[in-house]
Amino acid sequence: MNKVYVTAIVKDVPAEEYGRYLSPMKARRMGKLQKRALVTALKAMEISGIGEPDAILNGTAMGCMENTVQMLNGLSAEGEEVNMPTCFMQSTHNTVASQIAIFTGNHGYNTTYAHRTISFELALQDAFLRLRAGLARTALVCANDELTELQVQQPDFFGQLEVQDRSEAWMLSIEPGDHPIYELENVKIIHDKGAEDRAIIQKISL
Repeated sequence: MNKVYVTAIVKDVPAEEYGRYLSPMKARRMGKLQKRALVTALKAMEISGIGEPDAILNGTAMGCMENTVQMLNGLSAEGEEVNMPTCFMQSTHNTVASQIAIFTGNHGYNTTYAHRTISFELALQDAFLRLRAGLARTALVCANDELTELQVQQPDFFGQLEVQDRSEAWMLSIEPGDHPIYELENVKIIHDKGAEDRAIIQKISL
């Protein structure tokens, strides 16, 4: 089996850096989470020197909540005939992974995991197993969620789901590269009856 290395980790790129990766014309059509997620992914690709990963995987508990809330508010106020195609397209859970692939022209494996607080770990496990088995050589694994006023004001509506305002991107490779961060040993998902699923990431610092 192949060894798996983490060659780049990027978290929450500051807004002042967005101009390096996104033109104003393209950025204005995207929601806040989309922009943050795309820039974070592009910076991870840049640092790792991998411009076209074999797989793109995203983990999100709630997806693009800003667009989802806008769409639901429009439906509530104006009914089902409201014309909000942009909000609808950006409200689906796979919006971010698809956006990264479209922006970079990537036609490889692309998927999204949405399983509460371990969504990122499930995406990471998928990527880890694919690389170990030789089904891919590189994989971009992302975690993206956003908080809106609705979530802050009405936490009970979301079943006490503790979502972080987060954009993070890891680049995985079977080649260590010049500056590997970790060797990823395993990603375990623990299912305990009557308890929230949890994850354990086993890694070796290099």
